[in-house]
Amino acid sequence: MRIRKSSIVIAIAGLSIAIFSAPIASAETFVFSSGPLTNLNPATATINGGFTKFPAGKGLYIQQCNEPVGTARPTICSGTIQIWVSDTARGAAKSTDPVTIKPTTTITGPTGTVDCTKATCGLFFQVDRFGPTDTSEDKFMPITFAEGTAAPSLAPDVFTVTANGAPLVRNTPSNLTYRSEVTIVATAQSGLATEVTSLNANCVIRDGKISALKGSGECAISVKAAGNATVAPTSAIYPFILGLGEQSIAAFPLTVKVKAKLSLPAQSSFGQNIKYVTESKNCRITKNTILGVKKGSCRVTASAAGQDGLWKAFVRNYTIKIG
Repeated sequence: MRIRKSSIVIAIAGLSIAIFSAPIASAETFVFSSGPLTNLNPATATINGGFTKFPAGKGLYIQQCNEPVGTARPTICSGTIQIWVSDTARGAAKSTDPVTIKPTTTITGPTGTVDCTKATCGLFFQVDRFGPTDTSEDKFMPITFAEGTAAPSLAPDVFTVTANGAPLVRNTPSNLTYRSEVTIVATAQSGLATEVTSLNANCVIRDGKISALKGSGECAISVKAAGNATVAPTSAIYPFILGLGEQSIAAFPLTVKVKAKLSLPAQSSFGQNIKYVTESKNCRITKNTILGVKKGSCRVTASAAGQDGLWKAFVRNYTIKIG
């Protein structure tokens, strides 16, 4: 997802943000200046603003939502009028960017639809996916509309995204290990073509497969569809938590004749030299070659070094039949 620094229009940002049932805090540390917020033209409503103070070390989601009841968070938030602001996450708008918000008189979310000319709606701020239960920055800023004819409001598209056949949930991290190749399949309910891109240099996507280039940290992919006459342009983020890679070695025969030799794999799947040792008297090992000495079984331990931040050490025992 490409975001221009000159102006961020959240009507086309299309991030989908999970709404959690939690109390709203009143001690937010950010300052968002904007205008106007009242008597907006339903057809051309535009709110221009920006942050003059931003919470250190955090990111924020902004959505058009219905007014919260009591201490709960909003129950319905737009699936298209939303933005992600973060100074550290790739793919997000920066806190220093000007923000242009185009609210609509009708908002549609996973739990329903709200007519903002009859019910109070506004901008809701909350900590991003890195702090889903952190309510310290929760804030609701109400907006109102003047009488008039509203521009048509389109619902967001609905994506189905899988990784090796397993469903992914937007804004909910999945696990991905170093060098593992995972096939990503993304479809839109509208039938429109989807575009899948990596939002972080820790992962790459080639030929529909995502691969982690690190064994720690995180990355994320963006899935988006252009929209049409019935659905709005939509995009969604699917994050991954990266883990250490799992080394393996090629399969080899587990039998060898007496006085015969058997060559064992010399390197692991990550190119590490494999060391073989045995305490058995039934065989003898020289580097990666095993010699059958007498009939019986030979227990062999294979090991390969790990690499900090990339892959785990490899250790496995094999029982080789001699005779």
